[in-house]
Amino acid sequence: MRSAFGSIIKRKNRRGEIVSLLARYVNPKDPAKRVAMSFPADAKGQAQVWLEREEKLVEAYKSGECDWVSPQERKRAEEEAHRRASVTFADYSQRFLEDYRTASGERPASATMRKKKEAVRHLDEYFGDMLIGEISEGDINKWLDGGSIKGRYLPHRAYQVLKAIMRKALNEGLVAESPCKRPCPHVSRSKQSEIPAATPDELEAIYRAMPEYSRISVYLAAVFGLRISEVCALQRKSFDFRRKVLRIRHSVGRGEGDVGELMLKDTKTESSVADLPIPDDFIPLIREHLDAHCEPGAEAMVIRPRRGRIMSPNTLRKQFDDAKRAAGRPDLHFHTLRATAITAAAQNGATPKETQLFGRHADAEISLNLYQRATETGSRKVANSVFHALVKPERTEEVVRAELDEAEKQLEAVKLRVRTLRDELDGFCAHS
Repeated sequence: MRSAFGSIIKRKNRRGEIVSLLARYVNPKDPAKRVAMSFPADAKGQAQVWLEREEKLVEAYKSGECDWVSPQERKRAEEEAHRRASVTFADYSQRFLEDYRTASGERPASATMRKKKEAVRHLDEYFGDMLIGEISEGDINKWLDGGSIKGRYLPHRAYQVLKAIMRKALNEGLVAESPCKRPCPHVSRSKQSEIPAATPDELEAIYRAMPEYSRISVYLAAVFGLRISEVCALQRKSFDFRRKVLRIRHSVGRGEGDVGELMLKDTKTESSVADLPIPDDFIPLIREHLDAHCEPGAEAMVIRPRRGRIMSPNTLRKQFDDAKRAAGRPDLHFHTLRATAITAAAQNGATPKETQLFGRHADAEISLNLYQRATETGSRKVANSVFHALVKPERTEEVVRAELDEAEKQLEAVKLRVRTLRDELDGFCAHS
């Protein structure tokens, strides 16, 4: 049975019974081949309708109106489109978490995944039931402007994760383009960054107020700019006294899902791995601590907890918090010691690049901000010293009050120093 376009062939079994119909026509892209579709034996009308529809598609292709693809390819495309249309954001966000890998192809640290999951949880609350292919730029802008996520970092982090999810969906063909058009929300400046660095006297007072077995952590963090998890991960073998370097190779964390026993893990970033020079005058204090509070053997932990093998960062942080209050600096954070070290490096002549290397920051902007803060402070000190060296200030009530305030601050610092020295002297007397 032939028509002006294509033909319908009756397919019979061995007994001569018609079992199906085969509609077919010449492939417009490869005339040596045929395009065919099978129909039931009693569906001649359907076969003819199919040929008529295919004829229109072939004519449109030959006239240059559109491309031609085979019925099989069209069917696969329709099935794929249907699959895409049925994927909700909540389903896809979970797949994103399961597939997430670092740039090196490895599973990220537990703490990193915890933050990703927290961001996804907030995103699911808003977008979860929406089909991912139907989320528009307007939907995302409405979410951004709605202020549904509170906190300093979380809105920024959640939007970064949303952009990554949409980028993955784009690569997999679930969306035609990413609807994330706006830049990431601004992260306000941390109040912690405004905390004044600890002075040498304050550091010493905190050191004295810490438990003896963990007090070395104060100077390790302040001198080397270590994170608290890096301090807790230090072992005897971390100190190479022959080369006078401290090897940073690990941080402390828990297992998959950030649960389980504490263990040594990779550092926060690849740039955190480093060999840091040990100041000559610091070596005796470190050796004294190792001899008094550290077990023998290269694997022994430098900060040995009362229970367990590895010191918990939370425990060390609590000890520091108690000590900082006793020292009169309740505003300090343990992480402030790291900022103190980096700021001191900049104030003592380190270049921006040297500051980044010392701070082991993957992002140079972080170190640069600390560097600028330090050099601005140093510049003001220089300007003040030049002014007072060259200009005799007029003795007014305001000047006298300002000098009195400064003298009272210096007096308080001297009193703190006196108390510290007396405590130190009492310690010598107690051992004599």
